[in-house]
Amino acid sequence: MRMKTLTLVASLSVALVAGCGGGLKYRVDDGALDAVPSGDRQGIFAAQNELEVAKSEERTANSQLDSWDRDRDIAKNEKEQANLEVEKAAAEQEAANASHNENQANAARHNKDVADFGIKVAEQKLSWLDDKKDWLKAARKAAEAHVAAAQAKVEFEKAKCAQQKGIKPDSDFSVSNYESQWKDKNGDYEDAKKDAASEEKDAKSSEKKWQELQQQKQKMGG
Repeated sequence: MRMKTLTLVASLSVALVAGCGGGLKYRVDDGALDAVPSGDRQGIFAAQNELEVAKSEERTANSQLDSWDRDRDIAKNEKEQANLEVEKAAAEQEAANASHNENQANAARHNKDVADFGIKVAEQKLSWLDDKKDWLKAARKAAEAHVAAAQAKVEFEKAKCAQQKGIKPDSDFSVSNYESQWKDKNGDYEDAKKDAASEEKDAKSSEKKWQELQQQKQKMGG
C-alpha cells in the first residue's frame, strides 16, 4: 500500500514538473543571466510579453467554451419551446378546420407554417453552436500552441543573450538547440492557427444560415 502511495506521489510530481516546463527540453536557468543588465535583455522581455499575450488568449478561449455551454442550454430550451408551439398550432388548426370558418382556418394554417419553420430555425441554431464548439476548441488548441511557442521563444532569447555575454549555462549548451526548439513549437502554432481559421469559417457560415432563417421567420410574422 505504501509503495502504491509513493508511486502515485511520484507520478503527480512528474506531471507537475512537466506542466511547469511547458514540455520544453531546453531551458536556460534564470540565475545564469542575473549579471546581465536589463538593457541587454530586451529580446527576452519582448518574448515574455508575447508569452503573457498567449496566456491571455488561452484564458479567453477557455472562457468562451464555458459560455458555449450556457448558449447550448438556451438553444435546447428554444427547441423544446418550438416543439410546443407546433403542437399548439396543430391543435388550433384542427379546431379551425372543424369550425368550417375559412378565415379562421387560413389563419390557423399560417400559424402552423410559422411554427414548423420555427423548428427549422431552432435546429439550425443548434447546428451552428455545434460548429462553433469545434471552432472554439480549435482556437483553444491554437492558444495552447501559442503559449508553448512563446515559452520556447523566451528560452531562445535567453540562450542568445547568454551566448552574446559569453555565458555557458551548461556543458552541452548550444543556441542552435534552442532555435530548433522554438521553430518546432512555432510551426505547431502556425498549423493550429490554420485549423482554427478553417473551423471559424465553417462556424460563421453556419451562423449566417441561422440568421437568414430567423429573418425569414420574422417576415412570415413569427
